[in-house]
Amino acid sequence: MNMKPMLLVGIALVTAGTLIGCPMPVTIPDDALESAIRAELGKPFGVLTEMDLLEVRALDARSLNIRDLSGLEYCTNLSWLDLDTNNISDIGPIEQLGRPESPFDSPLVYANLDSNQISDLTPLAGLLNLAGVSLFDNQVADIGPLVTNAQNGGLGEGDWVVLDSATLNEDALNVDVPLLQSYGVRVVLVTPSGDPETETDGDTG
Repeated sequence: MNMKPMLLVGIALVTAGTLIGCPMPVTIPDDALESAIRAELGKPFGVLTEMDLLEVRALDARSLNIRDLSGLEYCTNLSWLDLDTNNISDIGPIEQLGRPESPFDSPLVYANLDSNQISDLTPLAGLLNLAGVSLFDNQVADIGPLVTNAQNGGLGEGDWVVLDSATLNEDALNVDVPLLQSYGVRVVLVTPSGDPETETDGDTG
């Protein structure tokens, strides 16, 4: 039996399914992150698709030993994210969460990233709907991306940022924090003991 025509038909069917908008499967390498997403969706088994991940609006993934956020970029309607106490160093996938699929959907507004291994905040620079982000107990020295966010019309009056005073460099403390405050951002600097050291609502008056 000649298998070539059957193979060609199979390829054609797959291609046709893609062209007509058949939901594409999504791979989430980190098992703990996948479990958290499945719990939110109420879908413990079966293939996860891009359409499934569009249904994720809030994600509580605290203390799950998550290391890899790959796949989270498909949750483009996620507005509330709690990743407190994991082992995350690369927050690159979060960068896509400022781009909802339609004007009726909410981009990322709140993110708790406390107690991870994060040092690079670049992915937060373009999240212009971000109203609150907590970054205590990481390795953040440079908060320039947060200033960029504010300068581009993101963080502003009434929004807030929690930072670890022990890890910030001099430019962050002496230049960038006052800049955020000048945009009306409430900046909370927390000491290594976990107690607030400085709290401001951005009033530089």
